[in-house]
Amino acid sequence: FLRKAADKWSSFTGEVSTAWQELMRSGQPKDINKKIRPSETEEGNIPYTGTVDIMVIDPSENLTAWERMQKRLTEAPIIQDILQKSNEIYEKSGAHKVKQKVDDLSDDAREAWETSQNPWVYRVSSVYDTLTAESEFTVAVRQLRELDPEFTLEDWKEDVVEHTLPLIMSWFLEGKINQLKPWMGEAVFTRIAAEITARKQEGVQIDTHVLAIMNSEILACEPDIVNKGSPIILLHFMCQQINCVRKKEDGTVVEGAEDDIRANSYVAAFQREYNEEKGELNWKIVDFRFNGAIAYL
Repeated sequence: FLRKAADKWSSFTGEVSTAWQELMRSGQPKDINKKIRPSETEEGNIPYTGTVDIMVIDPSENLTAWERMQKRLTEAPIIQDILQKSNEIYEKSGAHKVKQKVDDLSDDAREAWETSQNPWVYRVSSVYDTLTAESEFTVAVRQLRELDPEFTLEDWKEDVVEHTLPLIMSWFLEGKINQLKPWMGEAVFTRIAAEITARKQEGVQIDTHVLAIMNSEILACEPDIVNKGSPIILLHFMCQQINCVRKKEDGTVVEGAEDDIRANSYVAAFQREYNEEKGELNWKIVDFRFNGAIAYL
């Protein structure tokens, strides 16, 4: 018993020592370039000439431009699978029956131990985690920290909301397909390219202004069990936009108005790729879903 306790204490103090050393080095330049801030390129402005498979929408449905876009971007297999799986686990575990009890726990206490996003606290708590069953969320975060020990979901979300999404959404609304290509997985890029091409064929232009990205929330963070890649993070966010659709040929407003502001709901699935040759960690959107809009008051 004493030997086992000594071994665990040695492991614990080793983790603390590692955490302290990395904290001291935290201000030094990093070897890995964590690319999460897109920038416009000349190549990206070249018109897209690839093939697309556009969903045919019956004109008799009388859908607006936004409603047509929602219909074309509703099918998001990665997002749907993760959310469905999360819902099944939630129901089967009986967690819904004890949710109220969990909600009554001190937020500060949970933040300090169970759900802390501080990388140094994580290093210490991981000693305990390795001796107990780990949730998929915990496993996923641990995997993300293998190549990036300073990774925290809160910092990641802040970077994505402030730097990644505003430009990605602007390119999406402006129809700059090739600007989006380096930042998207192959399957979702094909769907986005088809959506942008469909809008061009319809001869309409939705307002391209992104007024704000708000109410962001991480819905899930799970290991990629299917393809054995980096963990996938689902992020829901609201995009404050102007509901004003014009004819491309003459700029006539055909839907909405210049002062009709809406909060549009989106979910994006992000996954990180490691470029060993360049020593870069590159984040990409591997799935994307438009959920619709509500009037913004």
